[in-house]
Amino acid sequence: MLGLCRAVVPLVEIEKGLQHWMKSILSATSSQELVNLKIGLIGKSGVITTAFKMLKTVSADEKKNLGEKLNKIKNKVEEAIAEQLGKLNNCCTLEKLENETLDITLPIGMNTFGGAHIISQSIKKIRNHYLSRGFLVLDGPEIETDFFNFDALNMPSHHPARQSHDTFYLKGFKETLLRTHTSCSQIRTMKEKGIPIRMISIGKTYRNDQLDATHSPMFHQVECLVADRAPITIGHLKNELRKFISFFFGVESIAIRFRPSFFPFVEPGVEVDCRYTKKDGKLIVTEKGDKWIELGGAGMVHPNVFKYSGITGQAYGFAFGLGIDRFVMLKNGITDIRNLFDTDQRWLRHYGT
Repeated sequence: MLGLCRAVVPLVEIEKGLQHWMKSILSATSSQELVNLKIGLIGKSGVITTAFKMLKTVSADEKKNLGEKLNKIKNKVEEAIAEQLGKLNNCCTLEKLENETLDITLPIGMNTFGGAHIISQSIKKIRNHYLSRGFLVLDGPEIETDFFNFDALNMPSHHPARQSHDTFYLKGFKETLLRTHTSCSQIRTMKEKGIPIRMISIGKTYRNDQLDATHSPMFHQVECLVADRAPITIGHLKNELRKFISFFFGVESIAIRFRPSFFPFVEPGVEVDCRYTKKDGKLIVTEKGDKWIELGGAGMVHPNVFKYSGITGQAYGFAFGLGIDRFVMLKNGITDIRNLFDTDQRWLRHYGT
């Protein structure tokens, strides 16, 4: 009963506050106001999101009832925000059409040519590096199923990552979503080819994050999987990470460390750090660096992942996942991830090929 009380009180407050929130949404005069309201209500630490997290404290029957009520409230808030944002965008468009003119007589620069974006450059560089070493280099579908994105990676139905505030689900398509990581390709490949296998999967991934200086709802990942019937140890994992970090940052000598961490698809799981120093605003990876920076997650493949991939009998493997956008930012001294999606021609020329 104590757990139920903790969940009921905020629900009552949420139902009482709904009318006030709707008025605030419909009276918003800028997209930033709507963003702030969205974060405060259904963001990762929002009022409604927090109430969802408290459902785990109640019984299964109460959870269903309260969950349905919270979903209705959340849907009303999302629809109201989307409707008001559409109205504001229409007003802005009409205002621009009335006040802005375009001089089509201005000459264009005929000597300006396009080039590869810095992210595209990095992806090509990583692909070529692993192809030259005999790895399979793959990319699977960006629209995935619950099985390949969660179940096969040892994430049960109650895992927080499966909630809509973390994941983009496709409306009208049951158990279908935009993949949250490139690990799905590893499961598909093991089911098709079995083991031994050495591969990377590289491409776009999606999370329900608010766009700011360090987060984006779309980003790029590279994940590496090495699996075999012969024993593979965490020492092999560390050696492969050394090779990749050394190659990407263009240094021969690096120092890395592992910190214990939990990821459902590996056991044991670790966070990977490396030593670095700063020079002229840029991060310099070096064995003699005076600071440590976190680079990503890694670990030894969990037995359940092999089972879901159709691998029977004794199997060993390691895997790691790294954010390409983050690596590019660290290497080039870029402090705002939004710059990677900008259309400023000066910026693009500076980092382009």
